[in-house]
Amino acid sequence: MRSPDDSRDGGASDRWFVTNGVVALGPVSFELVLRGVACGRIPAGSFVRHESWQVWRRLEDIDSQSSSTRRQVIAELAQHSAGAEKRARSVFSLPPPPPTGAELSSRTENIDRAARSSFRPAAVDPVGVLANVDELSEALLLTVVTAVTAAAADFGLVHRVRADIGAAITVGGHGPCTEHLLGERLAENDPTLTAARGGHSVLTEPQCGEVGRHLLGRMTRCSGEIKSVAMVPLLVYGELIALFEVGRKSRPFRAREIGRVEDVVEALAERSVVMGWAE
Repeated sequence: MRSPDDSRDGGASDRWFVTNGVVALGPVSFELVLRGVACGRIPAGSFVRHESWQVWRRLEDIDSQSSSTRRQVIAELAQHSAGAEKRARSVFSLPPPPPTGAELSSRTENIDRAARSSFRPAAVDPVGVLANVDELSEALLLTVVTAVTAAAADFGLVHRVRADIGAAITVGGHGPCTEHLLGERLAENDPTLTAARGGHSVLTEPQCGEVGRHLLGRMTRCSGEIKSVAMVPLLVYGELIALFEVGRKSRPFRAREIGRVEDVVEALAERSVVMGWAE
């Protein structure tokens, strides 16, 4: 028997989270999301996440789908999300080797300079977005999509350090194909971890070093068109809690854009202290 909160989309629970980087709502029904867009209360450029997902999608991408296609997407992303914990505990959850320097140097670097000169960053309010979150797992998911918005990125990943597993695990993402990385461990010798533990943010250079190769290796598995990636660590009381990575297809990131991601992550660090998540 279908429960009262089941939707007409094949029995999947109709509970969605919505954010535009300034406000966050949910759980609400998808119909309520669409009504909010229609009356202007929810910006059309917002992002949504079904309660069974650990990844975000653009609202317009989900809204444009037929009911049957949306049911299929809900089920597929829910399956990837549900399997993340089992994958994280598997010895086979390590990622493939990163691309070599020669492979990276062969990538075409087509930068849209017109878009670069006219770019205006989107406004975000990470403090407001996180104000009503009472679990670190939910806060990490909200932070990754807020970081994507702040940097005008196309993709985002968040890796959580898990003491019980002894590794940093990919626990959330934003953008197509990020669900395929859920539950994957970062290799212990991944230089990204060394940089993060030292409190260093990393912005890839035109000629990538070791950290850049590993960052690009992850992001290019989501999209081969990635032009630029960056990483910002979350440390609380000097302890590494998580790593946030963002990627963009159109043009390289600027340092000030990654500075905005650092502001978002700093808001999460402060929230973590208030809520006692790192104790």
